[in-house]
Amino acid sequence: MKHYDYLEWFFYKEKVFSEEKNREMEEHLYKCEKCMDIFLSLIDEKEVTNSEKMISKNFTENVVNNVRSLKYGVQKKKKKKYRSEFRTMFGYYVAAAAVAIILTFGGFYGELVDMLPQVANFTVERKQSNLPNVIFNLSEKIAGRTSDFIKNFQILK
Repeated sequence: MKHYDYLEWFFYKEKVFSEEKNREMEEHLYKCEKCMDIFLSLIDEKEVTNSEKMISKNFTENVVNNVRSLKYGVQKKKKKKYRSEFRTMFGYYVAAAAVAIILTFGGFYGELVDMLPQVANFTVERKQSNLPNVIFNLSEKIAGRTSDFIKNFQILK
């Protein structure tokens, strides 16, 4: 990160540089604490009093009121959002419960329980394939090599 020196910040404050250079330096101020300290050291008492004259007497009160209105406005929106999410989720739960009750009274779950032994028998009767189990062979090789490594490690002690 390129840092600017005292003189460059002085020229920035006096607006000697081009608009593009001023924008670049301003963005650098947001990121660099060191340069911000240099720039703030350039502000003297005279500039502070001049800026105080430019600000209205009700400035602080206006800012506080604006912040309060924004703060309370955001909270109201969150409550509305929470309520709508709650209603939506409640609706989903009611719909799921209704479907479960209908399936229970329709006998779906009873038929499912009766069908389970048939599925289990079908999977047992399925023909065994002659293809080698690559994953089992790989895990067997890894286990064998690991045990050989541990045995060799213990012998070296």
